[in-house]
Amino acid sequence: MMESGPEIDQAVCRYCTQYVAACPNRALLWDDTNPVAFERQRLPSAEQLDELFKERRSIRRLKRKKIDRVVLYEIASYGIYAPTHTFDLRVIIVDDESLIASLDQAIGKNCRLIYNLAYRFKLAGILVTWFGFGEEMYRAKPKLEGAMRMDHAFYSMPTALILIAGNKKVPLSSDSAQYALANMMYYTQVSGVGTCLWGNGPFFIDKNKLARQQLGINPGERIYDAMYMGYPAARFSNKVVGKLIQIQWNSLN
Repeated sequence: MMESGPEIDQAVCRYCTQYVAACPNRALLWDDTNPVAFERQRLPSAEQLDELFKERRSIRRLKRKKIDRVVLYEIASYGIYAPTHTFDLRVIIVDDESLIASLDQAIGKNCRLIYNLAYRFKLAGILVTWFGFGEEMYRAKPKLEGAMRMDHAFYSMPTALILIAGNKKVPLSSDSAQYALANMMYYTQVSGVGTCLWGNGPFFIDKNKLARQQLGINPGERIYDAMYMGYPAARFSNKVVGKLIQIQWNSLN
């Protein structure tokens, strides 16, 4: 505390913004922007959240209709409000058709390479099983075969991608990227846009020199997570109820 008032030590600040949220007089700012009081009456009810969570599905059949950049910006901006271990992440939005097609072809080539290595050489299959990935390998085979038949990594071409990149050396960045992406996915859902977690995308693109150049990925960065989007070409009708996660109370002893 200084004579002139409180002063933030930037050298030790963790950018949590707790001080802005806690000040009852809203006297503290973030990036010269005034805070806004909570409007708790706008919070969703438990029933509304139940509907939101159970309605969320991966949407793979997409229309060719472009998503407005204002909508894409809004979707990406909500990632910053997720729980996080780091503020060193950045978001890359891809809505250029030719770039999406180029990334699709790069991943398609990798799919064929992995398929040939994993399923046409017995030794590779034995090693994968020995390391405990046998079941995952079995489940992945139909997906890889489907991608090769279509000659596309995507079931239908998305009109936009969102990738989260960050410094390779910052710990827990992968966890933070997933939290941020979850925020974006739920906002995408209520915006009427379909989305699908792009689990294998970051792995393939991150190792592809041309793709990294096209996306402007710096040498010290890696792609931690990604999703692809488009307006749904088909809608689901039913909520799947009865899905349970294993829950344990306290110790088993």
